[in-house]
Amino acid sequence: MINADKLKKISEKPWFYPAALLLIGFAAYGYVLTSLGYYWADWEIVMFTKLNPALQFRFYAHDRPFPWTYHLIYFLVGSKPIGWHIITLLIRWAGTLFFVHALILLWPRYKSHMLWLGVLLLVYPGFLQQSQSATKARHIMTFLLFALSVYLMALAIKRPKWARLLFPLSWLATFAHLFTTEYFAGLELMRPVLLWILMEGENKKNSHLLRQVAVTALPYVLITIFYFWCRFFYFPVIFHTTSRISDMNSVLSGFQESFPGSVLYFLSGALFDLVYLTLQVWVDAIINFEGFSFQKRVAWFVFALGIVLTAAFAFFYNVKEEEAKEASDHSSPAWMFMVGFGLFILGALPIWIIGKQISAGGWNDRFALAPMLGAILMVMALLLWFVRPAGQKFILGFLLVFSIAAQAWVVNNYRQDWRTQLDYYWQLYWRAPALQPGTALFTFEQPSPSITHYSDAGFALNILYHYQTEDGFLPYWLFLRRFHFEYQPDDSFVYDLRGLVFKGNTSKGIAVMHQSGSACLRVLDPVYAHDPRFTEGQEILIPLSNLSRIIPDPAAPPPDPDIFGPEPAHNWCYFFQKADLARQEKDWNTVIALLEQVQQEGFAPGYGAEYIPFIEAYAQTGDWQKAYDLTLAARDVNSGLKKMLCTNWSRLSEIPSADLEVVGQVRQSLDCPDN
Repeated sequence: MINADKLKKISEKPWFYPAALLLIGFAAYGYVLTSLGYYWADWEIVMFTKLNPALQFRFYAHDRPFPWTYHLIYFLVGSKPIGWHIITLLIRWAGTLFFVHALILLWPRYKSHMLWLGVLLLVYPGFLQQSQSATKARHIMTFLLFALSVYLMALAIKRPKWARLLFPLSWLATFAHLFTTEYFAGLELMRPVLLWILMEGENKKNSHLLRQVAVTALPYVLITIFYFWCRFFYFPVIFHTTSRISDMNSVLSGFQESFPGSVLYFLSGALFDLVYLTLQVWVDAIINFEGFSFQKRVAWFVFALGIVLTAAFAFFYNVKEEEAKEASDHSSPAWMFMVGFGLFILGALPIWIIGKQISAGGWNDRFALAPMLGAILMVMALLLWFVRPAGQKFILGFLLVFSIAAQAWVVNNYRQDWRTQLDYYWQLYWRAPALQPGTALFTFEQPSPSITHYSDAGFALNILYHYQTEDGFLPYWLFLRRFHFEYQPDDSFVYDLRGLVFKGNTSKGIAVMHQSGSACLRVLDPVYAHDPRFTEGQEILIPLSNLSRIIPDPAAPPPDPDIFGPEPAHNWCYFFQKADLARQEKDWNTVIALLEQVQQEGFAPGYGAEYIPFIEAYAQTGDWQKAYDLTLAARDVNSGLKKMLCTNWSRLSEIPSADLEVVGQVRQSLDCPDN
C-alpha cells in the first residue's frame, strides 16, 4: 500500500502542478472533446483560415487588424474542431501557469495559496466561453502573452544575471499581447506597482527605489503609449477602426450632458461587476443555469467530477504560509487585496468605457477575461485576511467543486448544441446538395441556440457549400427575419459585412423551417402552407422560396468532413429530405422507392406533414388508396394538420386522372370545407 506521505512528496516535483492543472482542465473542458465543434463567431474564423485567408486581414482590420493567432493554430491543427479545442485549452493552461508563477515571485510567502488560485483561475465560472475555441483563441492568447510578460519581468528582477535577456523578452510579450487584442491593455497601468513590490522585496533599504522602478517601467510605458497612439490615431486612419471609438464617444458624451448622473451610473455598474465577479459567479454556478435539474444524470456527473478532482487536488496541496526569508511591507493580504482591486478596475475599465457591463451576462462574460485576474486575487486576499487555514482550504475546495461542475455543465450544453448544428447542416445538404451562387436562405429560426446572429449562420452556410471567392463577394448568405429588407418578392438588396458583400434578391432564395422537436428541416413551398407550427408571420417566406435555386446534383461535394464530420447514419429525416428533393423534380418513382426503403428500415416521421411528398407521389402515380392511407397516417401523427392536408388534396384533385371517390373520402375524413 502506498504511503500517503510518500504520495504527497510527488506533488513537490516541478512537473506535478502543471500536470495536475492540465488534467483538471481537460477533465472540465474536454471530457466530451470529440463531440465539440464550432459556435457563434467561430464560423467566420473557420471560413477565412480554410477557404480564403487572404480576406481575413481586411475583415478584422475593422477593430483588431492582426489575426495571427488564427493562422498559427490553423497551421498547427487544420480545421478539425478537436484541434482548436485542444490548442486553445493548452494556451489557457500555459497562461495560467505563467500568471501563478509570477504571483509566487510577488508573494513567495503564499505559494500554496497561489497554486489554489491557479486552479480556480483555470475553471473560473465567470468566463464560460472556453468551448468557443476558435473565437476565443485570440483572446486567450492575449492572456498567455500578458501573463508571460509579467512572469519574465518578475524573473528578471529575481534573477539579475538573466535580466538582459529576460527584460527584452518581456517587452516583446507586452508588445504582442497589446497588438493581439485590447483586452489586457488596461492592466499595463499596474506595471509600476508590481515592479515596486518586486524591487522592494529584493532590496528594502534601497534609497533609489522609486527611480529604479521608473526606469524599469519606462519601456513598458513607451510600448503602451505607442499601442494607444496606434489604436486611437493611426489605425483609424489606415484601417478605419472606429467601432470602439464611437462607443467611447457615446459614453463620454453622457458625462458632458449630465456629469453627476453619469458618474453615479458608472460607479453603480462598476459595483455590480465587482460583486458579480467576486461573489455572484460562484453563487450562480450551476444552480441558476437554465435547464439545470438534479433529475438529469449529467447534473450528478458534473458535481461528481468536481468533487473527485477537488478532493484529489486538496489531498496534494494544503494552504500554508511559507517561511519568508525577509519580511516585506507588501507581503500582507492587504497589499494583495489592493493589487487585486487595481487589476480588477484596470481590467474592467476598457469595458466600462465603451458602455458594456460584465454582469449583464450572456455574451458579455467574455469581458471577464482580464478583470477575473484581480477578482480571484481579491477573493484569495480576503480568505487570508479573515479565515483560518483550515477554513481557507474548505472554502477554496467548495469554490473549486462548483467551478468545475459549472464548466462541465456548460461544455455539455455545447456538446448538445453541436449535435443540433450538425443535424441542421446535414439535413440542409441532403435537401439542397448545391445552390446557385447568389442564393439567400430565409428563415425565422436560428440553426441552434449558439447561432443566433445571421452573420454566424451566414459563414457556416458558405462553408457548407464550399465558399469560393477572390474578390470578397459572398455566394450565399442566411437572413433571420427582417434585418435589411422587407420580405417582398423581387426585392434586390446588398448586404455588406466588413468588406464582404452579398448581392441578393428576395426572389433568388430558399426559405427554411426547422423547429425544435422531432420534426425535420423543411425547405418551404406552397405544399407546406397553413402549417400549424408556423410562428406569427412565417407564411411570408413561402412566396420567396424559389426551389429552382437548388441544384439537385448527386455529384455535389459533401460537407467538409474535417469540419462537419462523417455523414450521419441515414434516419427518417434523410429519406424525407431526399424524397422532398425528388418531389421537387417530379421524380415520383424515386419518392415511392424511398418510402418503401425507409419503412423497411423501421423509421417513421415525428411530424405528420412529412408524409406530404409521399402522399403526392402515390397520387401522381395513380395509387389513390395509398395516398389516402398516408393522409390518415399524417393526421394521426399530429393534430392540427387538417387545413394543410385539405389544401393539398384540393390541389391533387385537379390532376386529370384523379380518383374523385377517394378525394371525397379524404374530404369527409378530414372534414374539409367545400371549395
